[in-house]
Amino acid sequence: MDDSIDARSVARAILSAILIVVVHSAIYMVIMRYEGRLELADPVNAVYWVIMTMTTVGYGDIVFRSHVGHIFSIVVSLSGIVLVFAFVLPGLVTPWFEHLGRELPERVPEWLSNHILICGYGPMVERLTERLDEMGMQFAVIESRESVARSIFKKYMTVWGDPSDVQVLRNANISTARMVMVNYTDEINADIVLTVREVSDVEIIAMVEDLRHSRFLSYAGASRVLSPKTMLGTFVAQISTPSCGGCVFPGAVQLFGTLSLAEVPVFPGSPLAGRAISDPMLIHTGAAIAGIWKRGEFTPSPSGSVLLSSGTVILAVGNSEQLMRLRSLGAGDEGRFLVIGYGDVGQRLVRLMCEHGIRPVVVDRRDLATDRFEHVVGDGYSEDALIRAGIKDASCIMIMLNDDHDAIYSTLVARNMNPDAFIIARANHLPSTEKLYRAGADYVASVPMVASKMLLNMVTPESEDLTILYEGLELRRYEVRRRSPMAQRTLRELALIERFGCAVVAIDRAGDAILSLSGETEILPGDVLILIGPPGSVDRFTRDFGDGG
Repeated sequence: MDDSIDARSVARAILSAILIVVVHSAIYMVIMRYEGRLELADPVNAVYWVIMTMTTVGYGDIVFRSHVGHIFSIVVSLSGIVLVFAFVLPGLVTPWFEHLGRELPERVPEWLSNHILICGYGPMVERLTERLDEMGMQFAVIESRESVARSIFKKYMTVWGDPSDVQVLRNANISTARMVMVNYTDEINADIVLTVREVSDVEIIAMVEDLRHSRFLSYAGASRVLSPKTMLGTFVAQISTPSCGGCVFPGAVQLFGTLSLAEVPVFPGSPLAGRAISDPMLIHTGAAIAGIWKRGEFTPSPSGSVLLSSGTVILAVGNSEQLMRLRSLGAGDEGRFLVIGYGDVGQRLVRLMCEHGIRPVVVDRRDLATDRFEHVVGDGYSEDALIRAGIKDASCIMIMLNDDHDAIYSTLVARNMNPDAFIIARANHLPSTEKLYRAGADYVASVPMVASKMLLNMVTPESEDLTILYEGLELRRYEVRRRSPMAQRTLRELALIERFGCAVVAIDRAGDAILSLSGETEILPGDVLILIGPPGSVDRFTRDFGDGG
């Protein structure tokens, strides 16, 4: 039966009907005694008369003679009609028939080919499926859990069945698929990979929960094994580490030539705090400010009068030297680096920090026998454990707990104990991101967002010049052709932020990089624009101006 027809709803409907029958039966017996007809004033006759009247059968073998009895008969009849049409039909009968007419699909159309098969729907692939659907790319989801399959089959092409079953794979046109992604537990993923390899040599991308299991999935036949948690740990280390010892700027996305786009946090004590974007200190770095993040709110192309503050994350464009100059200004005072949670993400994060000469303090429930870093045993939201870890002296707090509820509470505690620290929090589910920002996080690193970025980069055709950034922003390179409606118009005339919510952050003009953009900047034929905006905004831009003219 459909999930909407749950046991509680049925129980409530039955109890309500019983209560109404009992009340009406009691009133029936009172009225019969009032009329002096004691031979009919017993519980059996009462229940019989009430049910016959409520269901509008009305045999007429028992009738009241008084006006009070007649009025009561009308009330009982109307209550029966209300019960049937307001509760029974819409709450039970209608959903039952709808359920009968909504059988879950067990195969895809025969014409489907060159498609992506996603085995297992969940948070890790939720954003990916949304983006593939927006891009019009062919894909199908194989889902063994009925409740999950029912929640998505009207939105996406779905096959209800066990993806480790050969026939289910054949029903999903495995022979003509171009890629298979597996997204269950590591043990189930291994079973699915082995089954796929029985019938196809298609490319298999396996998502791994525990990095130690990677080699087993590879042995099973996976073409590539991805660990979003490990990638997330790497990214958080890149964001939080003030200095990389001259390495390539961490977390940067290459644009063109030597230019890259990178996120630069403003830590407590940074000389950038309280300065306007037009301040000479920022201008002298040579990097251009493409946008700023403040507690999850993104402002593209901010005006020069906007003030920076501790906790702001700058989205900057420049070469490695320019970005490193800006990063050194954002580093601020030296202080403790506190890592809360030492799971897969925390371990990767701590290892990279130690490699860069930073010895963080780790808070974890387990007793970690190591001398590589200082360790405090305790819960990540325990004030006592956090005080022992020196939270009040921390400049950066990285909350890498595996449970989102724990992460949210830990963020609330950490922000209350250290209002000035730069807090990076991990989210395992996209809906938790906003809650973590409200709890006080300055930056939220989402596992599903990292997973969608990794997967989308693998499945997107090379001609699709699109990059997904970690905070959900999309970046696209757009070539302005000779007949483009953008040519010979200024950025102010185009009003991209107002119309689409996206902005031009850099222009490649015949090999020359233009970073100093203003409303008077004119767009010329042949320019390559670097556009950035939230999901969907760049698509709206493309629909208006065409694919490159």
